[in-house]
Amino acid sequence: MSSFADCVFRNGQVVTLDADSRVCRAVAVKGDRILRVGADEAMRDVAGPKTRVVDLKGRSLVPGFIDAHIHMDMGVQDLGLTLRYPDVRSLEDIYGLVRDAVAKTPPGQIIRGWGYDQNRLTEKRHPTRRELDAIAPDHPVALIRTCEHMSVHNSRSLALAGVREDEGNPPGGEICRDADGRMNGLMKETANVRMMRAMPFSEEEFYQGLLTSDTRLCRYGITSVHEVGVKPHHLRLFQKGIREGAIHVRVYACPYSDTLGYVRDFMKSGVLTGFGDDRLRIGALKTMLDGSSSGPSSAMREPYASDPASQGILYMDQATLDGFVDEAHRLGYQVSAHAVGDAAVEQMVSAIEKALRANPRADHRHRIEHCALVDDDLMDRIRKAGIVPIGQPVFLYEFGDAYRVHYGDERANRMFRGRAFQERGIVAAAGSDSPVTSADPLLGVHVAVNRATQSGQALSPNERLSVMEALRLYTVNAAYAAFEEKMKGSIEPGKLADLTVLSEPLLDVPADEIKNVRAEATMIGGSFVFGDA
Repeated sequence: MSSFADCVFRNGQVVTLDADSRVCRAVAVKGDRILRVGADEAMRDVAGPKTRVVDLKGRSLVPGFIDAHIHMDMGVQDLGLTLRYPDVRSLEDIYGLVRDAVAKTPPGQIIRGWGYDQNRLTEKRHPTRRELDAIAPDHPVALIRTCEHMSVHNSRSLALAGVREDEGNPPGGEICRDADGRMNGLMKETANVRMMRAMPFSEEEFYQGLLTSDTRLCRYGITSVHEVGVKPHHLRLFQKGIREGAIHVRVYACPYSDTLGYVRDFMKSGVLTGFGDDRLRIGALKTMLDGSSSGPSSAMREPYASDPASQGILYMDQATLDGFVDEAHRLGYQVSAHAVGDAAVEQMVSAIEKALRANPRADHRHRIEHCALVDDDLMDRIRKAGIVPIGQPVFLYEFGDAYRVHYGDERANRMFRGRAFQERGIVAAAGSDSPVTSADPLLGVHVAVNRATQSGQALSPNERLSVMEALRLYTVNAAYAAFEEKMKGSIEPGKLADLTVLSEPLLDVPADEIKNVRAEATMIGGSFVFGDA
């Protein structure tokens, strides 16, 4: 077997993100592993006649990005109407798209739309059942908010799900009503889940959604993802895509259920966190504790600034959560929960603390997904318990202006903290929650460094990170959150050759221009899956 490298990258800004944060010039790859890292001259004896040599021309080479919180399965939403800002700016824009769909769709067939944000619409409100009934009396219509925690339906859609006018709110959800007490079509949290279950996509549609997501992620330089919404059939479809070579990104698959049903069934299998290989591995068992940061419906200790009568929605009580976390922890699983508001975060922290007291376990790496609003007291408890927060800095860019309205300035400035985690030695990772927001990790890095909203408003500049610190959220720290830091997350000999070539020397780019940097090539396991550098 030849001792020469298959590929050598040279003449670049190689951001290794190793323990010493070294910046080098060149990297050699052999097979699916990194062979050597160092100076250009250090690659001469491994560059043979068949070695491909890539001249980086000063551009950055970084570890392949890892999105630590994503929903590849939600790529299926591309099959419906796209309602995202800035293409959609008003209710009339939404209704115009629905009218067009009505004209093209046979009566009785479902019309779906996804991605609207009432905070960005001219009218500053959700669509309504009555307005949709007037436009589409013969079609079920389901319009899903960008967060996927809420959706609006017309009467045909509500009837399809068997929702009655005289129903009360389900546990952990809300059937919203007009001032006259009639359903207005807006369904929140578990009420929204019920609607989605009544109009499922087919397995083939889900599979095509996964493939669409994979293509998008590779173009963003993402080489691994933590898929945090895995249901039984999703695992089968991921296996199919990987086996057929249609899914390229590596997947840390986290079994999920909002009401604990599926994750409890999964525990009976005895298949623990970590089972699998470097392409598809079982991750944390995940549940849902509260709602959306931007909806808003996250569970708060204090009322919303925009609605003093509301403190959001909690999915379950403390005793139910404690029982689940204790059982999963005792069996050896990594455990995670969606917890946005400080009330929900505290609920999960308390459950983990209780489980650790009953059954001490080193290096459990239990996670809190989002972990958006935390004060210093919660921060210290997170550190002491060894919890890994998985934040979404990019939310500050897309939703930060609305945070000021819904939470007030003081709490908005504590959303998705950065520097505070860093100073306490808490290993925090980051994801996009795509397709809720853009999956572009460089936009996430930009926001972690600048902490500014899309309109340019600063949010807690004291929480800003350096470029190197922000990169770690999407690389080595994300690998740590999946117990995979020994195989990925930094550019070091022996690690997987998952690498991303950027359009610029990232460390030299002005902070306010980071979002303009692009991935130009993506390598997974020694093979280019996007671009060719």
